Amino acid sequence: MLLETEQTLELGAYKATQDSVDEYLRSTSDALPIYGQAGLAPPLYSAASALGILLRKLALPPGAIHSLQEVETHSPVAIGSDVAVSAYLEKPRRRGGLEFITSVCTVTSGSTKSLTSKSTVLVPSETPREGAAREESAAESAVESGLTPVAKAITQEQLNAYAVASGDDNPLHLDAEFATKTQFGGIIAHGMLTLAFISEMMAHAHGRAWL
Repeated sequence: MLLETEQTLELGAYKATQDSVDEYLRSTSDALPIYGQAGLAPPLYSAASALGILLRKLALPPGAIHSLQEVETHSPVAIGSDVAVSAYLEKPRRRGGLEFITSVCTVTSGSTKSLTSKSTVLVPSETPREGAAREESAAESAVESGLTPVAKAITQEQLNAYAVASGDDNPLHLDAEFATKTQFGGIIAHGMLTLAFISEMMAHAHGRAWL
């Protein structure tokens, strides 16, 4: 896998159409009316779109793990506006049979920076073992935010829809036969999908469509 690192890549542009925003909202089961009322796309729509474009550009091997994500919103993206995406790729790091690839995507609408999205993807350098055991992490104490919780039941149908809406078709989320051979022992949800639930919770609590 050859990557042009430590430089900025222009990843192209897309239009934040009403149809694409609606498709994204359906895939995340976000029924808040605030986006349509404000005429704005939710921020995770922009972050997910940027990540999907980046993943297609990188053409990572199946099973790459999206492990870390930071999103900073600067200004809203209006539905119907033209959006451009660029990415700065940091020099990959290696540790314990994994290659860590970190990128910082910048989303601009018009001439205004709308969002910065920092993603780290882990690429295994070894073929996953057959029936690899799932790693259990230590339980963490729940953090009280004071916000009304959002409860979701994630289905395979939703994962399929989110893969189409976001452009993230990693087989870890879609292919049961492939996923059972990984350390997870089965299909896992997209990290950006679960992050969208937090975005929905914040938008509901604060009444702002672009949080």
